[in-house]
Amino acid sequence: MKIGIRVLTTSLCFALALCISCGKEPSPGHGGGGSKPTGGSVTLEMTPFEALNQGPSAINDHASDWSRAVLKMDKRSYQDLGAENNVILPTYSRIRTLKDGSYILGWHNTISSSDANGSDTYYAISKDFKTWTYMGYLWKSYAVTNGLGNPDKRYFTNPNFFQLSNGEVIAVAAFRTTKTYGNANYKNEQGIIVKRSSDGGRSWFGEKEIYHGPCWEAHMIELPSGEIQCFFSESRPWISSSHSGTTMVYSRDGGDTWSPALGQEGLRVMRKHWWNIKPQHASEMWCYTYQMPVGVILNGTSQFAFAMESCNQRVINSSGGTNDQFSIAICFSPEDGQWIPLKGDEVVPKKLRIDSLVTRGAAPYLVQFPSGETVLAYGGTDSKQHIKLGNAKATEFADDVIFLPGKGSWGGLDMSTPHTVLTAMRNSTAGHDNATIAIAKLYLNHGITASSHPVKNDADNSEWTTADDALFVGSRSQAQATLRCSVDKDNYHFLVEVLDRTLSKSDFTYMLLAPDDGTGKLGAKARRIRFGFEGVKSTDQYAGGWKEFDFGAKVTAAYDGTPGDNSDEDNGYLAEITVPRSAIDASSGRILVNLGCFDTVDNVEDVIADANSPSKWMTVKIN
Repeated sequence: MKIGIRVLTTSLCFALALCISCGKEPSPGHGGGGSKPTGGSVTLEMTPFEALNQGPSAINDHASDWSRAVLKMDKRSYQDLGAENNVILPTYSRIRTLKDGSYILGWHNTISSSDANGSDTYYAISKDFKTWTYMGYLWKSYAVTNGLGNPDKRYFTNPNFFQLSNGEVIAVAAFRTTKTYGNANYKNEQGIIVKRSSDGGRSWFGEKEIYHGPCWEAHMIELPSGEIQCFFSESRPWISSSHSGTTMVYSRDGGDTWSPALGQEGLRVMRKHWWNIKPQHASEMWCYTYQMPVGVILNGTSQFAFAMESCNQRVINSSGGTNDQFSIAICFSPEDGQWIPLKGDEVVPKKLRIDSLVTRGAAPYLVQFPSGETVLAYGGTDSKQHIKLGNAKATEFADDVIFLPGKGSWGGLDMSTPHTVLTAMRNSTAGHDNATIAIAKLYLNHGITASSHPVKNDADNSEWTTADDALFVGSRSQAQATLRCSVDKDNYHFLVEVLDRTLSKSDFTYMLLAPDDGTGKLGAKARRIRFGFEGVKSTDQYAGGWKEFDFGAKVTAAYDGTPGDNSDEDNGYLAEITVPRSAIDASSGRILVNLGCFDTVDNVEDVIADANSPSKWMTVKIN
């Protein structure tokens, strides 16, 4: 088979008209000059983004540059799991990556369209995040006779999973007996239940109740010592509706026994006051909030940081009833990680909490990348999942971004790899009866370091196996691209690999370059290279807009597919790009780079960061 490779340099004549906007061709299909590609396509072995960024790195090595970091959704990973996967009336989804690279997903079914709490819990497992095997009930509701001697039912809700350092998976859920839920004399009919698995969730053992009392939304963290701490929303309806703050129980023997013992109150560790009418008399009681706790032990410290759902007011709704309104708060343990149980009416000191980080939001989730960046997810008033990137201390966060396209509730995250976070959320766009679980992978872009391996500009990626640091774009269509960089004494070298199932002459990718000179603005030193599966389309300089300019760049491209034939599925194309070091000043020890991709079939363009703001572009460290 002949190889579809074309080499074009900027010394060739270009037929493309000048283009002001970054990326869009004034007339799709009008590519650069030079000869037509010879022969057909070549079989290309593309490198998935998740196979990159595997090199060793220090904890918090990007903490100082967190504000440049960007998440991009892998559009190809997005799925809606519904009835065809035995996912029926789902809500409160929780997903985990296990140590063997497989995945486990849990959810509960909604009781009714007006009551999203669960009656039964279910789960599924997957080896590849694509095909899911339904495993049936995690816990199934059953009939009981309650403490009052009346027929009742035990329901299960809020399933969750955690894998311990020894490889065991702990499953956890809250249970309740509906007719005694609000009765303080029957706390033992409500609580937290766990069981364990040593085979990735295929079988379970050691089922036991670890806490008694009305509660919801358990979240576990394993300490370096091996101690397991289980945090949950405590609910004491007799004082505070369903909001009473966050309580904790713990195990120091791998989950065999838990403290405080059953029948005793848990350790109340995170809460603040909220009330309808401030108590005026000693007989009146405070109401508490800070529930739905999800947290981490911050990198390189002993301190916990938790994202909390915080009730801030109760309002009268249109039917004359009341609704509670929520904000998103961040709450911290003492720096040494030793929780001080709250007694009486004590609350978390203000110095250890950030109230109303998000004024209106619910169902938060917090994770942290090894490189330092924290990730906060929450449900907005628009029923969308909003995601913010934050600093390594979880004290500052950037603007929110929406990735999942549907509307729903109760989403969750999972730190899957050092550059991948999973997201899952109930998608009820099609209504309660047709709800699904939307899942996707989000990839982290932040500063990369150029390798120094020799590069021959020949559209062959086999010599890039030692160049690991990479960037990703591909949130808006199935077309997606990765970028890697190497440098020698004379040139910068870039490898861009583009996965695209429907190759078209109108498709293109573009790379933006600029010196890291501190201005953060587009100027005459900024460069753009636009290319497609046939090679270069244009090389440009910024001069109030992008103007063609020959700065000595060379592009060599190869493709794998049948361009223009949408009846089959293409693989994509790759390009090796060489740019003289004289074209981009690296005296600061870094240059700035951005990557964008236009897909003709979906007619959408995606770019890592704002193309007009180099202050947001990714840094490339030049050794």
